[in-house]
Amino acid sequence: MPQALHAVTVTAEVTVLVPRGTDGTLTMAARDALAAIDRVRDVHDVAHAGFRPRATDIEVDVVAELTVGEARDREAVAGALRDGFGVRAVTVTAVEKGR
Repeated sequence: MPQALHAVTVTAEVTVLVPRGTDGTLTMAARDALAAIDRVRDVHDVAHAGFRPRATDIEVDVVAELTVGEARDREAVAGALRDGFGVRAVTVTAVEKGR
């Protein structure tokens, strides 16, 4: 029997590319990038964990708590987040039922 798809709330370590000159903080820019991902329903919290300047953008490391729709497991969640524009790396550290 196939597993049902449902929304899950996850904590994930994510690296996001943020354009140089973005208004606001790097954390807010990373939050906006995560919120723009198709399967992300809500971004609850984003904590800055580091950054690396590059030639035209900045790699921002964050720990984010968010709700992702239509996910089966950690790999499905990580794949959905990796599909986001500018997302470079994802490690899902915790999964719980959707809020």
